[in-house]
Amino acid sequence: MVAFLAKIEHGCLILRDAGSDDDVSDWDPASSSWYQEGSSIIFGVQAGVDGPIECEVWKSAPPVVLPVNVFEVSLPCPSGWLVLHDPNEYARMQFTGFRGAVTCSVMVDDPQFPSKVQVLLRAEGE
Repeated sequence: MVAFLAKIEHGCLILRDAGSDDDVSDWDPASSSWYQEGSSIIFGVQAGVDGPIECEVWKSAPPVVLPVNVFEVSLPCPSGWLVLHDPNEYARMQFTGFRGAVTCSVMVDDPQFPSKVQVLLRAEGE
């Protein structure tokens, strides 16, 4: 498990294949808490003006899972690297070990303004 605590200026995080140039700017946060375009996913979190978020990234199930499952999807990962970042890339983490496709799940503490986020990444077939 790796984690960070950060104020996320635009109130969203992006999870994507490191080689992806997919555009997630069509996301409408008023109609959906997340959006996927190709090998990129954008999802809402608490805005930085409301305080920092605590984000954990797991490769196996966390011992205590947050109560709200935002999504669970298959994400293409042709490069073998995944990147989790905010739009300005002030907060940025990179992960290796995923070639092909990854099952990505995001769980949060609050469906409207998440201040705690768990990202679970599993290589497909595991």
